[in-house]
Amino acid sequence: MAGALTRWDPFSELASMRTAMDRLFDQGFGRLPFRSSEELGPSTLLIDVFDTNDELVVKAVIPGVDPKDVDISVEDDILTIKGETEEQEEVKEGNYLRRELRYGSFQRALRLPPTVDAAKASAAFEHGVLRLAFPKKEEARARSIKITPQGVIDAPSQN
Repeated sequence: MAGALTRWDPFSELASMRTAMDRLFDQGFGRLPFRSSEELGPSTLLIDVFDTNDELVVKAVIPGVDPKDVDISVEDDILTIKGETEEQEEVKEGNYLRRELRYGSFQRALRLPPTVDAAKASAAFEHGVLRLAFPKKEEARARSIKITPQGVIDAPSQN
């Protein structure tokens, strides 16, 4: 006999083709991040939100914006930050080689947890960084419970 017969499995060929296509896209375009700032859109304000024992803090970098041009509001537990950046000068001589600075209106809204007191919020703006602090309601703050020594109970004598 010249050769042995093998059974053809079309599904194994599809699986190997999928693997080859995945490898091609990974090498050709690189792995795409799970979520990028471009996905959010050019008018979306990027923020950091973190929680401490006493407050919820929201930070946003808004360079080139006058603090009085930023509108911050809370309605129905929705925090909204919006404003507009204007281009101060346009390059008239030459061509842009790369243009990443964004100008125009921006906005970001996020739901605040019910554990914060929005009425007592504070805002600070320094060096282009907006910092909002929302104090936690007293009942929502973490508490430490200490174990206190109790009096030693004397066992009755067995005489």
